[in-house]
Amino acid sequence: MLEWKITMKKYLGKKYTISAAIIVVIIIIVLILTNRGGAVNFQSSPATVGNVVENVSVTGNVLPVGQASLAFEKSGVISHIYVSVGQSVSAGDPIASLDSASDEAALESAQATLADMSASSASSDQTKTSSAATSLSNAETDAVNAAHTSFTEAQSSLFNYTDAFFQNPQSQNPTIMLRTQTLDQGTAINNERVVVSTALLGWSNELATSTSNQASQLISDSSNYLSTIKQFMNNLSVIVNALNPGNSGLSQTAITADVATMNGALSALNGAIDSVTAAQSELANAGSSSDSIAAQKARVDAAQATLNQDTIISPIDGVVTQEDPNVGEFIAAGSSGFAVESNGAFKVEAYVPEADIAKVAIGDLASTTLDAYGSDIDFPTKVTAIDPAETVLEGVPTYKVTLMFVTPDSRVRSGMTANLIILTHEVDNTLTIPYRAIIDNDGVMSVRLVSADGKTYSTVPVTVGLKGSSGTIQILSGLTAGQKVVTYVNGQ
Repeated sequence: MLEWKITMKKYLGKKYTISAAIIVVIIIIVLILTNRGGAVNFQSSPATVGNVVENVSVTGNVLPVGQASLAFEKSGVISHIYVSVGQSVSAGDPIASLDSASDEAALESAQATLADMSASSASSDQTKTSSAATSLSNAETDAVNAAHTSFTEAQSSLFNYTDAFFQNPQSQNPTIMLRTQTLDQGTAINNERVVVSTALLGWSNELATSTSNQASQLISDSSNYLSTIKQFMNNLSVIVNALNPGNSGLSQTAITADVATMNGALSALNGAIDSVTAAQSELANAGSSSDSIAAQKARVDAAQATLNQDTIISPIDGVVTQEDPNVGEFIAAGSSGFAVESNGAFKVEAYVPEADIAKVAIGDLASTTLDAYGSDIDFPTKVTAIDPAETVLEGVPTYKVTLMFVTPDSRVRSGMTANLIILTHEVDNTLTIPYRAIIDNDGVMSVRLVSADGKTYSTVPVTVGLKGSSGTIQILSGLTAGQKVVTYVNGQ
């Protein structure tokens, strides 16, 4: 009997405990449901009149406004360097020159021929006799013959002399067998040998089809072909004459033989050039018409242009930032050894992601700090250009934006890292609220307006304007200054 009473007592105790727990849960649920229908615990902020500013923040690099990498248009040996790194130059100032003796001689020859033609034309304008016609015909025949002769001599100078320095010289992949000063020099001379083969083929085809009536054009083209071959031989001569037992692995006897071979090639080629030059002069004097004088003037201009290629000039006012080669050094065409950049005029280039580029416009001002001087010193800049095409960086489309410094500053240096805050839009004296108070329901904007009792709120529609970079947004309609909007609700 006693045991039964104890068991019932334990059972009733557990029953009361479970019932109490159930009652507590029911009370909590009721309170939650009641709270939903009444006051809610939330945070709010008032609508105030102020400024809304939209910024785009990016990082860029400082670059000179103008910069140019300079290279010779043809290969050759540097004869003069007129500048040094750090030296100021003006647009048009010479930077460096190649050995131009042969080009100067070619120009003087062309000018002399033009002078003879002009004098002959002046003396023969009054009467054109049959003797003059005969002289012209003979000169044309002589010119065609000279073109054939010079071709044979030029071909001989290559095949019998210079080709000894190459493996597969008449193929599309010739390889010089002499040691060159640089890899670029070797590549350049191999490429020039291919160009010479092309010139010989073109010359041969023209000789096969030309007649005496085309003598003037033929002799002019022959001169051009010879000029190409002469340029190749001059560059090859530089390589041969630079050989010595220490740098080539050859004995002095072998080197002396190579120099003699090179001189033989040049001698044979000069004979071909002399034949063409004489034919040109005879042809010009025999038929000094206005057309032939015009053609000779063109040859003078071409010779002058070739001579001009022997000198690099600065295209901008600035300072020399690179000067690598040395006088006497062979340099390949297109190999950049000099550079000039504008002195004191700098810009900033930055890449803006596509998500922000629509905000940026030419004329926008930017607050700019440089890592070299810290975040406390501002170097104001202004957007001057926006690239229309994208640049993909790490898989992200961006657009290059160029900014100019508003005021020149001697502290700015090329290559510095610039931190930009571009002011894209700004609205003054406008109604603003925190952006987090906005509810966006498929493009329909609203806020939760706090009631007068400060304990409840209701949803009202609003019209918004500019979204600021500091977390605020412009309100165009739906609120007045001082009204409070919900910015956070506990549990939501």
